Amino acid sequence: MKKTIQSVGVWGDSIMKGVLFNPEKNRYTLLKNNCIKRASEKLGLTFQNHSTMGRTITKGHEILTKDLAKDATNDIAIIEFGGNDCDFNWTEVSENPTAEHIPSTPLNIFETQLLEMIARLKKLDIKPILMTLPPLHAKRYFEFITRNGLNKDNILQFLGGDVEMIYRWQERYSNTISRIAAETGSHIIDVRDSFLAEFHYENLLCADGIHPNEAGHIAMSQKFIQYASFHKA
Repeated sequence: MKKTIQSVGVWGDSIMKGVLFNPEKNRYTLLKNNCIKRASEKLGLTFQNHSTMGRTITKGHEILTKDLAKDATNDIAIIEFGGNDCDFNWTEVSENPTAEHIPSTPLNIFETQLLEMIARLKKLDIKPILMTLPPLHAKRYFEFITRNGLNKDNILQFLGGDVEMIYRWQERYSNTISRIAAETGSHIIDVRDSFLAEFHYENLLCADGIHPNEAGHIAMSQKFIQYASFHKA
């Protein structure tokens, strides 16, 4: 394994891209001084951010493979997926809550894809670092996805009458990431713990209940810096 860390590749979704929801404009915007930029400046490392909004791990794996074919010089790679993978098509759920609904990426496929990504990186002597998912705020997220007229009662019926099922469902994906890190001997940056350490972690999230706001990105950058300091990266 390379000893001197100089460049870091990042593959993830909108969270690592720095996407925020702006309630005044009612649309998503980009935070320029996101967690990656903050960590890069503090650590003096070059970060190549390949993250894109809406990306699932299957598409992310495909992009990772193409990127590595062009350039495999990164010393480490941060992998952050799961938020889009665990999501459901809420329009379909709203229309037919009693039907069988499958998330964007079933958990077994998510696990397989993540294991393959780790193996691919290790084969190229690039150190994979996994990242847990920032916790979503179930009630806020529920209100957000139903704000334009989806049937709240039907979606709640699908959730077994408990809106917190959204939180627990996402948590399964984050727990899988932690388990795979342990099983493969991969390092992990536990940003989820940083959020949950706050009594009101929703203050670190946007109005949509899932994307970290600027305060959330500061918390994540501090976790990256803490990791780098501990591992002398």
